[in-house]
Amino acid sequence: MNKSLMIGCLIMAMALSVHGATMCSGESASVTLDLVTGTRAISASETIRYSTAWVDGAVADAMAIVEVNGEPLSSMAGSGAVTWTPQHNGNYTLTHKVMSGGTQIGETLTAMFFVEPANPVLNPVSGTTFDSSLSVSMTCPTEGATIHYTTDGSEPTAESPEYKRFKISGKTTVRAIAEKNGLLSEVVTAEYALGQCADPVFSLADGAEFEHSNQEVSIAWNNDGVLRYTLDGSEPTVESPIYEGPFSFSESVVVKAKVFSDDFFDSSVVTASLTRVWVNVATPVVDASSSFTGSKTKVSISCATEGAVVRYTLDGNEPNSHSTKYTGPFYVTDSCTVKAYAVMPDYLDSEVAAFAIEKVWAIGDTMGKPDHGFTTGGSGGAGWTRVTDATAPNGEAMKSGAITHSQSSVLSTKVMGPGTLSFSWRTSCEQDDDYEWDHAELAVDGVVKLRLNGVTEWTAASMEITGDGEHTIEWRYLKDDVEGAGEDAAWVANYSWASAEPYTHTTEVPVSYAWLAAHEPGVVDEYESYEVSAKATAANGWKVWECYVVGLDPQKMDVFRISAFPMKADGTPDLENLALEPAQSEWNVPGARAVIMGAATLGGEWQTVTEENKALFRFFRVVVELP
Repeated sequence: MNKSLMIGCLIMAMALSVHGATMCSGESASVTLDLVTGTRAISASETIRYSTAWVDGAVADAMAIVEVNGEPLSSMAGSGAVTWTPQHNGNYTLTHKVMSGGTQIGETLTAMFFVEPANPVLNPVSGTTFDSSLSVSMTCPTEGATIHYTTDGSEPTAESPEYKRFKISGKTTVRAIAEKNGLLSEVVTAEYALGQCADPVFSLADGAEFEHSNQEVSIAWNNDGVLRYTLDGSEPTVESPIYEGPFSFSESVVVKAKVFSDDFFDSSVVTASLTRVWVNVATPVVDASSSFTGSKTKVSISCATEGAVVRYTLDGNEPNSHSTKYTGPFYVTDSCTVKAYAVMPDYLDSEVAAFAIEKVWAIGDTMGKPDHGFTTGGSGGAGWTRVTDATAPNGEAMKSGAITHSQSSVLSTKVMGPGTLSFSWRTSCEQDDDYEWDHAELAVDGVVKLRLNGVTEWTAASMEITGDGEHTIEWRYLKDDVEGAGEDAAWVANYSWASAEPYTHTTEVPVSYAWLAAHEPGVVDEYESYEVSAKATAANGWKVWECYVVGLDPQKMDVFRISAFPMKADGTPDLENLALEPAQSEWNVPGARAVIMGAATLGGEWQTVTEENKALFRFFRVVVELP
């Protein structure tokens, strides 16, 4: 290959380095510069790198020589790369030639470089604050460079004002460039202000958690500027909403706030990432006996979360929004499982509470009076037991225990007289008209009143019991000292007691537990919890007396009295004859006030009794205010 081919290859390699590769060597150039003869502008931050290579058969002693402004930069034999980083201190001429045997091969390649000037330096530094005015100066390390600037934040150009020392008196953004030989430096920006806006402060710290809707947050700042904020996690701008006072939100949110000012430096962006944490309504608590005897047992349900709605089931199914709403204590009459859960807006539903209640058989169930008390035993023998008897009035009965000669089996109860005792009984034993053999008998307060023996069908019995106070009733099956007949037993069922006690009572105030136990034993459990709360003081300082069921002068003075409620035979007030507004003459105390209240149950809500609603109530009380 001749020399001209070698030089041609070199020139092409330099010319094509602008595309990032050399034709001959295949090496990549780090800077896209055209190294053929010419003039160009470059940045001082660029590194010029180019390659030279020789084709096979080139002269062995060929040497490439690179010089900058006449100073040797690099010499190499064969393939090689030259790198060079210019400085901001002038213009440069780069030459490249190839020598072989002391003779130059081909022409010298020459490239002129105009290096852009260094960036201006502003004094004082950006971020400086001042009281009233500030003198700003600018310099440039590149000799002969001219500085141009703006003070309105706009981009400076070669046509912008040429720097001369100046003063500012308010918040200003100064931007400057240096120019030389038509080349421009990078733009330098400096900001100055009369002070610094303090960062805003959230009432809830970043990372705080909250539990309920409409969580309020406030932001405090020193009022040096305009406080703006965002709720979507974006950076606040001068277009963001202006903070005008506390605001609320219901879901997790990222609040960002920043103070903008025309005179002071803007504050930093302050972030509060706030997380909604959902909490459960407290699990309801079922208050009841796990087992009971009698016709019913009271069930109360409470929830520690105030205002929560409780719903429940009694059939073992899980409660839901369609289940019965709990409004107050209620009664269950058989074994069941109470399941309850609570709901409330802004909360997760509670866990389900489950409480099993067992109805335990008692003698009263078989006797037809579940709430009446019975006991059983015997004199040297067994007590009475429950048996199924299809011939009995209710399909079952109490049967005397298995006893032997000269023993007895006894079933007993107590009543408050006077009144009428009714029951059904039968026997299957020896027949003896004198009742000296095996037989059944009924005794009242130890005195035998009725007898039965032989093999009998069910027989209804009834008797009047006289005298006030408590009476002991006993059904006895007794055996003589020899023999027996039939099933050797007695049966009793279908018990009833109708008190002959007058149905109009006057009582102490408040109604005492003892009075209720004596006169209204069926509702003792309901009234008991109200005994303590039957006295209070009104807002006006007067004494308030609450007279449950019936009332009497709490001062025990003849001049002040409350007429007793007339009571019906079923033990409820006679509403037809109930005076809703007793005449003033009945009170005889000027200024005294009274109102009659009613409720469906004592666990329910007490309401003023009116003609329209009085039939809804079972329980009553009179609330009296005395001056």
